[in-house]
Amino acid sequence: MSDERNFRTYYYDKFGIGGVEERKSLEILLKEKPISVEKLKQFCLRFAMPAMYRNYVWKLILDIICANPDSHDFQMKQRTQKYNDLKHAVQILRYAREDSPIGNVFLKMYLLESGQIKFEQYKYDCEFEDFVLIAALMANICEDMTDAYLVSVEFYKMFKKSKDSNEILVQKTSQCLKSEDGDRKLFDLFHKHDLWNSLPLHLWFESCFAGVLPETSIERIWDKVIGGAHGIVVFVAVAIFQTFKRPLLSMKSKDEMVQYLMELPEDCGTCNATSSLSLILPDLNNIVADEEVDDVNADTDDSDDCDSKHSSMPWDSGRRVVELGVLANALASCKN
Repeated sequence: MSDERNFRTYYYDKFGIGGVEERKSLEILLKEKPISVEKLKQFCLRFAMPAMYRNYVWKLILDIICANPDSHDFQMKQRTQKYNDLKHAVQILRYAREDSPIGNVFLKMYLLESGQIKFEQYKYDCEFEDFVLIAALMANICEDMTDAYLVSVEFYKMFKKSKDSNEILVQKTSQCLKSEDGDRKLFDLFHKHDLWNSLPLHLWFESCFAGVLPETSIERIWDKVIGGAHGIVVFVAVAIFQTFKRPLLSMKSKDEMVQYLMELPEDCGTCNATSSLSLILPDLNNIVADEEVDDVNADTDDSDDCDSKHSSMPWDSGRRVVELGVLANALASCKN
């Protein structure tokens, strides 16, 4: 098949206007009847998701709305009614007030809907800190609170079900840092102070970095997670360690290093946390590698970009979700 791409595509990224062709490809996918969810997952893995379509694509992949566009209005009317009923119920039952943080409100609604809520639920809220962090951030990402609640719940359930245990993720993070830390100074420092059992990795992984990284970076990370690349959390953690390698190496005590990483969003030494952390994943669509599946169509036509079959291969088998060499180079300007 001939390559019908716009010859200007090669130059788009050079001038900071990348994603033009990808947006057109996504619009073609969304016009299909029924919409192919597998193709949308492939798109999430291979390209940058246009912000204007992000919530819609997330709802399709998370099965909040079905693949038939003609049913979407009816489905969302039903979902909105359920959202309003749940919110009213938790307020009537005094599990939440009008001025309660939205993350806590969503938690009570989710627990009530799933039949897990307890009489004195506030005593057990700490067990769901990860959900609260995800829901609070999702409320900022989504313009509509119904969408925010529905996506929060389905994303939380999907991520909990699909990811490895925290212990396995910590082991993978250690292995990844060992292979990517060129001079091994940071890796040796972590082992010297026995940091692996004290780092905030469990909360990072449980919340998928909600409350740790800036919203703009989180959106791009979650695009990949929703697309099926759950193992990306390991590489993101390693990227954070590499970004702040210099200040970490200057610290003398274990407690000082742990405290530094725990307060990363607000306090990162002499550089502003928000501006520096926003550089951690400057261009995820160029960092995320294509799946290496035997029957992937190598054709370069836009309409066939997402035709390859989605694979559920493990994070370390048959592909590299993130090319950390590219990622490390992109972090070169992020120094204290």
